[in-house]
Amino acid sequence: MEKIDLTTDVLIIGGGLAGTNAAMAAAERGAKVIVTDKGNIDRSGDIGGGVDHFMAYLNEGHTWDTQEAFLDYVHKVGRGTGHLSIIESVYCAELPDAIDRMARIGNPLTQADGSFYRTRSMGQPGTYWINFNGKRLKPRLGKTVRQLGCTVLDKVMMLDLLTHEGAVVGGIGFHIRSGDVYVIQSKATVIATGNTNRLYENPRINPFNTWLCPFDTGDGQVMALNAGAALTNMEYMRMTLLPKGFAAPGFNALVGMGGRFLNGLGDYYMEKHHVMGNRAPRYDVVFFTLEEIRKGHGPIYIDCRHLNDEDLTHLKSSLGYDKDTLPDYFDQRGEDLRSRPVEITVSEGMQAGPTEVTGSGIKIDKDSASTVPGLFASGDACDHNRCVHGAVTGGYKAGKSATSFVSNIKHADSAPRSSTREEIDRFMAPIYRSSGYPYRQLEDAIRKIMAEHVGPMRTAHALEAGLQKLRGIERHLDEMKANDLHELMRTHETRSILSVGKVMATTALFRTESRNKPYHHRLDFPNTDNTNWCGLVVVQKEGDGVSCSFETIE
Repeated sequence: MEKIDLTTDVLIIGGGLAGTNAAMAAAERGAKVIVTDKGNIDRSGDIGGGVDHFMAYLNEGHTWDTQEAFLDYVHKVGRGTGHLSIIESVYCAELPDAIDRMARIGNPLTQADGSFYRTRSMGQPGTYWINFNGKRLKPRLGKTVRQLGCTVLDKVMMLDLLTHEGAVVGGIGFHIRSGDVYVIQSKATVIATGNTNRLYENPRINPFNTWLCPFDTGDGQVMALNAGAALTNMEYMRMTLLPKGFAAPGFNALVGMGGRFLNGLGDYYMEKHHVMGNRAPRYDVVFFTLEEIRKGHGPIYIDCRHLNDEDLTHLKSSLGYDKDTLPDYFDQRGEDLRSRPVEITVSEGMQAGPTEVTGSGIKIDKDSASTVPGLFASGDACDHNRCVHGAVTGGYKAGKSATSFVSNIKHADSAPRSSTREEIDRFMAPIYRSSGYPYRQLEDAIRKIMAEHVGPMRTAHALEAGLQKLRGIERHLDEMKANDLHELMRTHETRSILSVGKVMATTALFRTESRNKPYHHRLDFPNTDNTNWCGLVVVQKEGDGVSCSFETIE
């Protein structure tokens, strides 16, 4: 194991969709860039295997197809969860170039004939979803980043940020195969590590069989919090609907093409419960689905039998864009969308944005800057980016802003060498222990506590009990034993998952109302209170714990 010291203008932590777009923006503006990722940037992150949707207004003539109408949609479905001025800056202002950039790297959003294939779901007033073939999107982004001269450190897990006099000046990480330790000094740092998965009990038993990337474990949010940055929207747990027994994206494709939600009584229940029916916002669909299951009205199905042959053919051909094995799964089970409904269920929870247009994580401003100098954030790791469209636009915005920040720095600061050495020793400790707990033993307990106490039905008593139990597990974190470097990575992921769980429980306890049920549903405060709670819960590190405050959104 070696200690490798590097310096750069911009350090990108996380090489997924947001991170690669941030790297492109910085490199295209002449910055020296280092990108780190626990995996390989050619296939890492939530859409590493592919993607089939991108949200956009295109100004094609409809009243709903404008920036003004889009922001009105954001306000309606995400009220109290995001500042429109920030979304206008990190998404709307970046959208035209993002669409052009996708074409420039060889993965256009258009079909073969040059047209956009647009669908509608999740509370949209019109067909904002662009359906496209993003199977090769990540490899093309990875290739572009390398061609631009960025230094790419694949299989390097970043463990902590370096700070000096209140500013972020780089980060420390290690190679998960060689064990080499990287100390990277940077003038600006962008966190793009995604949301937090493996946080709740998984209905498919295997915690790595997740809807989104199981290796996104909240590392960036925790590093930012420990460096003094604020987080917001952390009280919201996100859930979706998935094929029974298999974690794969598909909700948007199935509903966007016209799929209908059917219960075990033969009722199309969303058409009874919501004015928008099956195309209601995702949180409403999940809420009413949970209600149907609790009433004993399961199993729950998605019914596509009424679709015409052309739509069914397109749907079946595009279902594998996100996850190759979803069509295989249907084939192996003998599922035929043309002839019978497909059973679905509610997914496990995760830390992610409460809507498709507002996020959860590091608090950013109009320039994608955090509350700590030198630190920027993008994608699902921050509070005003969400999904593919937010990662592409917000990632590029963060890279541009980080480069602008760098241009105003004459001499970069460095963290003291003595504290760096202490951190390295602390991070490597689990691999040198002769005995201890395996990471999975602690992680499984965390997931059970989160499911039982911080799930889609919350009370003050349950949240307080959950926090107490999480703190009990926290006392054993320094007793984890790693048998190899791969397990060393997992021990640090476990630390991140626990930290995020504590923050979620704390912020959920602080917000005494319900908003976007079931993503934040307080049984003891069941109503949405826009008089007192239309805004963001802001959480920051305070001593050994965290403190919460409230920021109003008009």
